[in-house]
Amino acid sequence: MKYYIDYQFLPKDAARPIDNGEVVGIEASDASGMVVLPNVGDYVQVDNSAGTGQRSSFSGKVRSRLYRYIRVSRTEVHCAVNMVVEKDDDDWGRLIKE
Repeated sequence: MKYYIDYQFLPKDAARPIDNGEVVGIEASDASGMVVLPNVGDYVQVDNSAGTGQRSSFSGKVRSRLYRYIRVSRTEVHCAVNMVVEKDDDDWGRLIKE
């Protein structure tokens, strides 16, 4: 099975997430090994500042994970995972000492 993981950002008090296109391009398969995904409630920081400006940077808590299973042939299934990260008011300085 092939897996495609996409992140979307949900601003504080917004009704729907912003579709920023590809934020973190993760593609995996059963053969490529394990991919660690954050769980609902986990804190996530996506820092794309070193890139070309094509991808967004944001941080917050994972609000939801949606899995879509798409059969592409009789023997092959793809799984598209959508992760929504919601802006929060938590003090990130208390999460980790750097």
